[in-house]
Amino acid sequence: MSSDFPLLRLPEKALNLVIQCMEYIEIVGFSLASNKTKETVKALNLQITTLYLTTEEIIKVHVEGPSRMFWNFYPGEENAGPEPIPVYMPARVTAMPGNTREILEYLNPGYSIQKWIDTVQYIFSHPVIDFLIFKRETCKFDMSSLMKTIGTATVKTFLFYDRCGVESAKMAVRQFPNTKIMLAVCRDLEEPSRYKDILVQNWDGLILGHNDVIMHMEFDDLLLMNSKEISIRSRDIKDKMINQFLKHWIRGSNPRMEVIQLDILDGRFLDINAILKGLNFHEIPLDQVRLFTKPATEETIEIVGGYDIRRVNRSVGTFKIEQREEGGAFTFCVWN
Repeated sequence: MSSDFPLLRLPEKALNLVIQCMEYIEIVGFSLASNKTKETVKALNLQITTLYLTTEEIIKVHVEGPSRMFWNFYPGEENAGPEPIPVYMPARVTAMPGNTREILEYLNPGYSIQKWIDTVQYIFSHPVIDFLIFKRETCKFDMSSLMKTIGTATVKTFLFYDRCGVESAKMAVRQFPNTKIMLAVCRDLEEPSRYKDILVQNWDGLILGHNDVIMHMEFDDLLLMNSKEISIRSRDIKDKMINQFLKHWIRGSNPRMEVIQLDILDGRFLDINAILKGLNFHEIPLDQVRLFTKPATEETIEIVGGYDIRRVNRSVGTFKIEQREEGGAFTFCVWN
């Protein structure tokens, strides 16, 4: 016959060793028992790397770290109906470790969703929500209550995904104005001309398109963007459009831009002569390699050779083109 193990009666060193052997999902459950257990976990300085919060039919929290965790928060039956659901007290909470399909169900100790998120962020010293993900055409949850649920946490990145619609994206941008990075990887956002008010935002990073989500770009859309880091997948960007974009940059357009990457997926080769037409440029030898770190994603890219051009304020930018199976790739970096 087994009996409950008196875990909290262990000496502090032994207790800490036991906790460190637990899956992170077990550690969170342990921390919920009392303020004492929460502070015990906090003192261990355990870390997570990424926290995702998804709004879909339900609210989901996904944590990446030394071990992965998934939580699902289900609204109560009283919230059924056409009106947006307030994001407060879940009726059910289920969890799943990342290395198994075993589903655990919690007896919610009177915690609101905000309290659950706060607890995870507190014990793992992770005060940000790395990705706030929208997957529905219209957000099922009341956006103002969602903002209160997130509380003081900084939302680093929007991910508009799956069936997310333009209006849902616009509403999110209005409610969370301090978010710095936006990823648009859903079909309903393939027409940037429908959300010009989002394009002009001062994003640190603006990533449009991914895999089979391909943007329909117009030249004016490129000039509207006021982001430091821009990445676009499109079939519509022609050599002449790139040439005109560079000429506008020389004259002062896109003042915040530090890097733009264009994946042009129409299967053709880029014409370097058409891109260079009318530009005052300096060709860099192919044996000269420079490294550039993107300001938002912090990815380091390698610039081999390329062409330098100079802006009216004397800033120098370098662009290069590459040929890939699906089409050309254009990269332009501005050196600080």
